[in-house]
Amino acid sequence: MHFALSEDQRVLQRTTDEVCAELFAESPVTGARTDGGALRARLWSTLVELDLVGLLVPERQGGAGGSLTDACVVAEALGRHIAPVPYVGTAIAAAALLRFADGPAEPLARLCGGDPYSVLLDGRLDHPVGTATVAFDWVDGARGVVLSPDGRATVHDLADADPIADVDPLHRLCRVRPVPSGAASGEGARRARAVAWTGAAALLTGLADGALRQAVDYARRREQYDRPIGSFQAVQHLCADMLVDVETSRSVAYGASWAAEHAPIDEAERVAAGAKAHAGAAAIRVCETAIQVLGGIGVTQEHDAHLRLRGAHLHHAAFGGPDAPLVFLAGRVLEKV
Repeated sequence: MHFALSEDQRVLQRTTDEVCAELFAESPVTGARTDGGALRARLWSTLVELDLVGLLVPERQGGAGGSLTDACVVAEALGRHIAPVPYVGTAIAAAALLRFADGPAEPLARLCGGDPYSVLLDGRLDHPVGTATVAFDWVDGARGVVLSPDGRATVHDLADADPIADVDPLHRLCRVRPVPSGAASGEGARRARAVAWTGAAALLTGLADGALRQAVDYARRREQYDRPIGSFQAVQHLCADMLVDVETSRSVAYGASWAAEHAPIDEAERVAAGAKAHAGAAAIRVCETAIQVLGGIGVTQEHDAHLRLRGAHLHHAAFGGPDAPLVFLAGRVLEKV
C-alpha cells in the first residue's frame, strides 16, 4: 500500500501554501482581527474559485468530488498559515453533515459556491443532544447546520446571532437561539462526526507545523553569546520534541482521513477519535514550546504566536472537547470487557 500523498494532493498543498503566502504578504494575518473581514473574504473567494471549498461534495451536487484526504491537505496548509477562514467548520464539518446525514441538496450546492455554513454545537462545543446553542467557525451571514432529532441534517437561519469574544479571533464562535438537535446514532451522522474530528486533526497538525517552522527559523537567526540559540542543546531538544509531535500528528491525521471515509463505521470512529485526541494535545504542546523558544517576542500581542495557540485550544475543544474522543475510545474498550 502506498502511504505518500499523490501528485495531485501535493499540487493542492503547494497551491494553498502559495495562495496564503501571497495574500498574507500584502496583509499580515494579524490584521484580520481589525480589517472588518476583508482578508478573510479575499482568501475565501480564492478558495472558492479554486474549487477547494467543495472538495467533499460529489460532482453531481456541484462539488469537486474530492476525498477527505484532499480536504485535509488543504486544512493542514491553512492551519500552517493560521488562515482566518472557516474551512473546517464549513468545507469539512458542515459539508460532511449535509452529505452523509441526508441533508437537503441545495445548501451543499450553495456551500460550493462560497456560502458559509456553521456547524451548531452545544455550550461545551460538543455535538449537541437536545438543543444546539453555539455556531462554530462562524462568519457574518452564515447559516447553521445541525443534526435534527429525527437523525437528518437540517439548515437554520441564525437570527440574533451574538458573537463570543476573546476565544480565537480568527475562528469565531457565536451564540444562537436554541435549535432542536439529536444524537449521532445513524451511520451517516456517525461518519460525519468522524470526518469533523479528522478535519480538525488536520488543521491542528498545520498549526503545530507552522509553530515549529517559526520557532526553528527564529532559533537559527537569534543570537546569544555570539552564537545562534539553535546551537544550544536545550533549544535543540525542544525543537526535536516539537518535530516528533508534528510528524506523529500528521501520520494519524492522514491515516484517519482514509478510514473516516472508507472504513467500516466502528473503525472510522475509533481512528478519527484517536487522531483528534492526539493532534489536539500535540498542537497545544508545540505552540506552547514554540513560544518558549521565541522568548519575549512570543508573548506579545503583535506577534502571531498567540493566535496559533488560541486556534489550537479552540480546535482541540471543538466537536466534543479535549476529553470526548478519549472517553469515546474508552467506552469502546469497556464494551468488549
